[in-house]
Amino acid sequence: MHEIRRRLAFVTAFVACAALLTVAARAEILITIGDSFTVPNAPISDCNAKAKSALDGVLQNAGDNGSGVWLAYGPPDSSGHSSATAAIHCFPLDNGYNVSFTCAVEVPPNPDTSTALCAKLSAAFPAQKTATQPTPRGHS
Repeated sequence: MHEIRRRLAFVTAFVACAALLTVAARAEILITIGDSFTVPNAPISDCNAKAKSALDGVLQNAGDNGSGVWLAYGPPDSSGHSSATAAIHCFPLDNGYNVSFTCAVEVPPNPDTSTALCAKLSAAFPAQKTATQPTPRGHS
């Protein structure tokens, strides 16, 4: 499971950096591996629906990459550049699922840190309220 999380973090960081580095500007890229928690007695389809809903509520145009990783981007600026991106990973378990959050922002122009973005996504994911205690995974 740790290997999957490491790979997810690497892929997400690579995608985030590639997406955020399209404009030459002085900025800082902040990346956070956010909360990870387990939801017992729930199907993976529950995680997928909640991931899409949380991402669309905080960012926009959420989509599944086909392996349980949901990605979304912040609204583009006038040049088509987005300064925020996030991923929610839904990992099926024998009796439930594990969900984790990874976020990246470019500051400026984004007013939020990656930690704040992950906190918004975690709060928008309704299963957290009934899940086991979330475990903080990283800092911006």
